[in-house]
Amino acid sequence: MATYTKEADVATTVEEDPQARAAMQEVFGNTARWDANFKGFTADICVNLNGTEHKGTVTVKGPKEIEATITDEKAKSFLNENLASIAMHRGPRSFEESDGKYKIVFGDEGTHPMGRKVILGGDGMSSFYRIKDGRIQQINRSTPRMSFSINIEESIKNAEGKFLTKKYAVYYYNPENKALKDVESYTDQYTRVGSYDLPEMRRIIHSDNGWVEVDSMTLSNHKLM
Repeated sequence: MATYTKEADVATTVEEDPQARAAMQEVFGNTARWDANFKGFTADICVNLNGTEHKGTVTVKGPKEIEATITDEKAKSFLNENLASIAMHRGPRSFEESDGKYKIVFGDEGTHPMGRKVILGGDGMSSFYRIKDGRIQQINRSTPRMSFSINIEESIKNAEGKFLTKKYAVYYYNPENKALKDVESYTDQYTRVGSYDLPEMRRIIHSDNGWVEVDSMTLSNHKLM
């Protein structure tokens, strides 16, 4: 059995498990991504922050190349943050460029409802996943400032049979006392343009100052670049 040891708060070492690596490589390959020929897209955008709408246009070339005509800073920040996250996760990259950089080991036998535990060694965030039915069902990471758990609730398959996450919830914890700080519930929708699945809607339900707020962004009139 492979072993897992936490050293300090950052470095981890594991004895590589070829079966765990193969399992992670499989779920990585089952995830929908834009290919290397993807140049970006433009779209009309409506950001709705708990009932207040902000409309404009946006150009997305990558996670660090997003330009929007919306002038409201809060709406623009919401738009940029979420489109950057989508572009990062949908963007082209190899397994070796992502989780394949680390040593990988199973953490249990797989009886958990969210699937078998897979630990990444040496990523600096004590990361572990749970995998089931050919895809990642849960993501857990911890830093000195924040810990979080992403739980996949619903997925769909695209035209190529690759997974797109439709609904998921993020639980944020205080890393010192493990107290729950916040929960965000995400719903995503996609539209097919050419051979690419582009973001059409994202809605986030979360708490803020003791109240539940709902923010969203809706994209339309997509055009590939």
